[in-house]
Order: sequence, then C-alpha cells, then structure tokens
Amino acid sequence: MTILLPRFSPAPRSLALAVILSLTVSGALGQAVYEPGRSYFGRSNYVEYIAGDMPLIISAPHGGTLKPAALPDRKAGEFTSDSNTEELARTLQQVLHQCFGHYPHVIICCLERRKVDCNRDIEEGAGEQPGARQAWSDYHRFIETARSNVLASTGKGFYIDLHGQSHAIKRVELGYCLTDCQLTNTDSVLSGPAYANCCTIRNLARQTGLPLAELTRGTNSFGALLAAQGYPAIPSPDMPNPGRGNAYFDGGYNVRRHGSAQGGAIDGVQMEVNLAGVRDTATNRTNFSLALTHVLDAYFTCWYGLDVKTGAACGSR
Repeated sequence: MTILLPRFSPAPRSLALAVILSLTVSGALGQAVYEPGRSYFGRSNYVEYIAGDMPLIISAPHGGTLKPAALPDRKAGEFTSDSNTEELARTLQQVLHQCFGHYPHVIICCLERRKVDCNRDIEEGAGEQPGARQAWSDYHRFIETARSNVLASTGKGFYIDLHGQSHAIKRVELGYCLTDCQLTNTDSVLSGPAYANCCTIRNLARQTGLPLAELTRGTNSFGALLAAQGYPAIPSPDMPNPGRGNAYFDGGYNVRRHGSAQGGAIDGVQMEVNLAGVRDTATNRTNFSLALTHVLDAYFTCWYGLDVKTGAACGSR
C-alpha cells in the first residue's frame, strides 16, 4: 500500500518568531500549550519540535543540514552526519498520523553535526560557543517538554532516538545501553539485576517483572517485531548479540538521559538504521515507517497495555 505524504514546507521565519514569542509569553504565565501536529522552534530555528498527542517521542539529533556562518565549526568530536534521518523522522511522523489520526512528539536538530552534537553532553557537543549551547539546550528542553506531556496524559511512554549507521551488516541496531559484550551473556546472566538497573527500558523491566533477556531479545521484543516486518534487527531472537568483531552502537547520551536508565516511566531505545532499503529513498522511508507503525502498535499493546494512538488502556473506551 502506498501512502501519499504531503511535501514538507518549513514554517516561514516570521511564523517561527511568532511561535517563539507566544511560547515565551505563555510560558512566563505558566500556560504553555502545544498544538499536536504543529511545529515550534528554538532560537534561530536551529531546533524544531513537532508537538504530539501520543505516548511516543522521536528525536533525530544528527540529520540536520544547516551550516550557518554565525556558528563556528566544533573543534573536536565526531562530525559524521546521519543522512536522511531528519527526513525519516518527518516521514514517520506523517505515517503515524495518517494511520492512527494522532501525532508522535518529534524533536529535530536542524543543524549539521559539525555545528553541534545533541547526542553528547553540552561540553563536548557544543563547547563554549553560545549559539551552539543554546541549540543544544533547546533540543533537550523540547524532549523534556514532550516527556512531561506524555507523563501528564498517560503516565508512561516510549522514546526513540533515531540515528543512521553504515556498518557492514545491514540491520537495525537497537541500543538499550547494553554493550556488545553484555549481550553475549546467557539469558540468565543478562537478566540479572545489575543489567536491568542500568538499561534504558529499566522501567519496563520493573513494571513487568520479566527477565531482561525476554524484553530485549525475546519473541515479542522490539527486535523480534521489526524482524517479523522484514527488517533484521539486533538484539532479537535470531540475532541475540552483534557477533564477534561486528560493529554495534549500544546507545549514547540521549537515550541514557531520556530513557528510564536513570529512573522515570519513559523507556527508550537508540535506533540505528542502515541506509540501503530503509532511509535511502522516499519510498523506502515510507515502507519502513509503515513497518515501524505496526511494530509500535504491537509493542505498546504487549508491554504497556496501551493503545499507542491515545495512550488509553487497551480495551477501554
């Protein structure tokens, strides 16, 4: 099935400024209201927040392309951008809305990674440059806003930090802040309290009381559900660990901060998607978004007892 998606049209600068001013005033009054599906911008339009009304948050820190001369390049760190992840985040937002009639919360850093890295702490990601530090702060402030909205409406939710990878094996890498070495453990060892208490689905492990191995690579895990849709994933039943010598991203600053590794009721995963067949063309981005929509629907029902569309308890009216 083909879904025709509207062409993205950035808000004009005057509208963005008006939104910023209105948020500043309403925020000062303690009455900030975000309309689902509408874009709100940080300073200089460097960060965009598309407000949502689902218990799902998606962020894309490394897909931006803006290279303003006013911001000097960072001197050190990782500079490789995740091509087409901004486009994938927007496509996913649109597909979820067309399928469910509701919006996820989406946060996008529109700056190229050489200008700011929002998946590092502020010292490494922005240095001493005021404009970069402001963008970094806007990015994480919007995620916290989305988290607060989800918790206020649902009490729990899920966060995806969306990235792109170019490793030799073409598969989706799911990072729960469990290292490749930790994933080579047996299920019984992996399910010990030490690992469950530091992973980014810590809240889910506590609420269900189920072994961490079942939650991360069992038959109804996120990886298993993706594989069932035709997108091989690690960890999953067929790929319980990366395999000796194979590259794997296990999760970074964002998912550790905004998932439940440090507490709270928002679980999270860093999702590293390969280029070919997933994010290289508009058609592939749409197909992957459709598959991920099915995954999220099943995942929320299975593990949270929630309707992903509204966050209502399954079976409730």
